[in-house]
Amino acid sequence: MKKLGILLSAALVLTGCTQTPDVSVSDFWVKSSEMSMVGGMTAVYGTITNNSSKEITLVGGLTDVAGKVEVHEMAMIDGAMKMQKIDGGLVIPAGQSVVLEPGGNHLMLLELTGAVEPGSQISVTLDFEGTEDVTLEGVVAKPAEGGDEEYHTEGMDH
Repeated sequence: MKKLGILLSAALVLTGCTQTPDVSVSDFWVKSSEMSMVGGMTAVYGTITNNSSKEITLVGGLTDVAGKVEVHEMAMIDGAMKMQKIDGGLVIPAGQSVVLEPGGNHLMLLELTGAVEPGSQISVTLDFEGTEDVTLEGVVAKPAEGGDEEYHTEGMDH
């Protein structure tokens, strides 16, 4: 009987080790441009997949290279596409993925503490509601074609 208990305990431990994490991330990179200098801003892009059975929300983040990290979107404002903060964060439905990309939703790094040069690497923690935060190490800076988005700052405090 004692052996059976040990085997069941081992099976439970091993089952726990094979669980899929609530969140998986892929293809993350940070933009390097003429605006990614001290005091400037840049953006982080990649794919976030919600593997859980409940919705989660990306509400921001944290990095040593920026004073603020916010979730932003591109939206039509006064007849032009402009960037703005997503109030309440970016909802990721259960079992679905969202892509953070130039010209769309992205993680904005504001008040840069240093330049983000092509080839440099940063770490950034994604702050979620509804699941554990995720820290990404070695996010590579790449130049982005097409220049910088137009930024709508009305009502934003940066």
